[in-house]
Amino acid sequence: MHPKNGLTRGGTKVEVVGMDFRYMPQYGVVPHCRFGDKIVRATFESTVRLVCPSPPSEAKMGISFEVSLNGVDWTDSKLTYSYYEEPVINSVFPDAGPASGGTEVFFTGTNFPNLENQDDFNCRFTPINVQMPPKYSSGKWINSTSIYCATPGGWSKGDKMRL
Repeated sequence: MHPKNGLTRGGTKVEVVGMDFRYMPQYGVVPHCRFGDKIVRATFESTVRLVCPSPPSEAKMGISFEVSLNGVDWTDSKLTYSYYEEPVINSVFPDAGPASGGTEVFFTGTNFPNLENQDDFNCRFTPINVQMPPKYSSGKWINSTSIYCATPGGWSKGDKMRL
């Protein structure tokens, strides 16, 4: 499953990769995911992929995560899912850098989680003045009020980003 954590308000799309997933509602075969004691209906993508929206939760630590094809019989995957409060960004420094990237951008704010899986911790740079998809770079946790990311390269001079 990916990601292994998301916001306490829920809505994180959790991708589940496995095998023999099925969707045959006429026979009662409809995939579901269970986050602790909360059950949500999964979106069937293929026989090897489901997508489940995480439900809201106040629980922060790892809760059990399981999959069912009928909402009754569940896997025993030993997988866990964790929640965190939505981070709030108060300031960003510096506010400019070379188009080639590599500038370390420091963010200060609140609720920055120290995620165990650093692959899930990214900064997104979305251009606002040109039609391009966003670019991502790994975030580095300093503490609950500070993080930093290196800017990705490949931009044009004067491009502005939403972070």
